[in-house]
Amino acid sequence: MRKTLMTLAAGAAIVAVPAVAQVGLGGAANLNAGAALDPAATVGSVTDRVGQTVDSVDGAANDAVDSAKLTLATREQVRAGAQVTDAKGASIGTVQGIDGDNAIVVDGGKLYNVPLSALYSQADSVTGPLVTKLPKADLSVRAAGAAEAR
Repeated sequence: MRKTLMTLAAGAAIVAVPAVAQVGLGGAANLNAGAALDPAATVGSVTDRVGQTVDSVDGAANDAVDSAKLTLATREQVRAGAQVTDAKGASIGTVQGIDGDNAIVVDGGKLYNVPLSALYSQADSVTGPLVTKLPKADLSVRAAGAAEAR
């Protein structure tokens, strides 16, 4: 995700540089003729800002996980019949099994692919529900995308 955001920001900066140069050459705005545009500096500053934003969001998510005393669920905890909830406690469904790096979760006849890396357990509970930070709407999109890919 971080690399994708940084790539998008860098691409936007690169596209913007020629437009700024054209305005300076013949448009209403005048750029200082002695000042040279440094695309590397522009891209660097944009990617630095994007990187700081991503770091901030990652930190907030990690703090939320830590404050709820959640730990990454082990494969043994992701077993058939285990309940899965979202971070607010709303039911996502029941684990049917594991397929590669995904837990297959069932709810009302719908199948959801939940990445094992997105499943957490209560640090002080062996039998409690598994928790995912992914909203149910995102899981529906993942399931639809996986079905189309097949």
